[in-house]
Amino acid sequence: MDGVTLKQNVDAWAAAAEIEKPTRFADAETTRWIEWGVQSYFRVLLGVAFVLVGAAAVVSRLLPNWLGVLLAVGGMLSLAIGVSIGYEGLESGFQDIVGIALQLVVLAFGIGLLVVGRRAREPDTSAA
Repeated sequence: MDGVTLKQNVDAWAAAAEIEKPTRFADAETTRWIEWGVQSYFRVLLGVAFVLVGAAAVVSRLLPNWLGVLLAVGGMLSLAIGVSIGYEGLESGFQDIVGIALQLVVLAFGIGLLVVGRRAREPDTSAA
C-alpha cells in the first residue's frame, strides 16, 4: 500500500488544481490510515503465529525449550508493536525500541535453529 497506493495519491495531490488539493490530500491521508490498520493486523497476527509456534516447539520437544520460549517472546513483542500501531500509527519511539528487540530475537531464533539443525545432522562419532 505504501509504495503504490500512497504514491499515486500523493502524485495526484501534487498535480491537482488548487481547488482539488484538499480532497486529494484527504485521500492520501485516508490511504495512510488504512496502511496503519493493515500493518497493525499483520503485526498482531504475526505475533500470534510466533507464540503458537513457540508453544508447539516447547510442547513437542522437537526443539530445545529455549528456542520455543525465544520465539514466544518474539511473538509477544510483535503483538505489542501491533497494538501500538493501532493506537499511535507507524511512528513511535516505543515501536523503534521494541522493533529492534524483535529483530534481535528473530535473528537469535534463526541462528539457534540453524545450529540445532546442523548438530542434529552430524553423525555421532563417539560410538567409533
